[in-house]
Amino acid sequence: MSEQVTVAYVPVLHEGYRRFLEAHAKGRRAFVIGPELYEDYRPLAKDVRRLDPALVAEAIDAWGLCSEVAVLDVATATQLAAEGPTITLPDEDVSYQVVERFFPRCQVFYASAFLRWDKTKSVRLLEPEAARSATADELIEELVDAADREAAKSLDWWRQVGAAIRFADGTTASAANEHNPHRLSAYAVGDPRSNFYKGVHLEISTATHAEARLIAEAARAGTPTEGAVMYVTDFPCPPCAKLIAGAGVARLYFRAGYAVADGQDVLDFAGVEVVQVAG
Repeated sequence: MSEQVTVAYVPVLHEGYRRFLEAHAKGRRAFVIGPELYEDYRPLAKDVRRLDPALVAEAIDAWGLCSEVAVLDVATATQLAAEGPTITLPDEDVSYQVVERFFPRCQVFYASAFLRWDKTKSVRLLEPEAARSATADELIEELVDAADREAAKSLDWWRQVGAAIRFADGTTASAANEHNPHRLSAYAVGDPRSNFYKGVHLEISTATHAEARLIAEAARAGTPTEGAVMYVTDFPCPPCAKLIAGAGVARLYFRAGYAVADGQDVLDFAGVEVVQVAG
């Protein structure tokens, strides 16, 4: 049976890495991926918080979890590959690159622990987590109908999203995704979103999202959004989730869609009740 070792990119020390090592490196040799192995990988070259891997290895060794801790450079990786161990790594982009380059013939396992925002996790489409589900009863039926009407009128054919809000004073407003500087801009010069998969580069868009329009128009009119209830046909993107949280919306209803990056976490941390409308 081959030796079991652990390899990981560890830019900083936090509880997530300690738990990962406790679960997958206890009593084993562990290797901290050094800069030689990712010097041509731009996202990690921009990781300014990164500690010197030698200091990281020394600190991890002091925890007493692993039998040995060393920095993985080209020479060490080549030697380790020749030994043919079974390797456990975090399930993230740099791990796959290192395995492809140095350990294609080793048995490899990827642990799914969340440790950092790598590229894969940044664009992953997640299932939104609602605190509860509800039907479009008389309490929000007016908002659902208004948002659906707006979505149907939207010229953003591939992303017909509508939203409606009931302010604390009982008044309502609705809006849909709309392109700028003119609502027909995407059909005159094209839509930059067509160059990307959904969930990727959300900031590159000529459209103002329905939720953002509602909050901006309320601000312009001087209408308080604290304690408001909002319904959106699709789960908000991260920028809109931040606007909803910052606006003090108390409850967010949505029908379908996906969550990306920190959108769900921002809403939860702000105390926004997230409810999925069934049907």
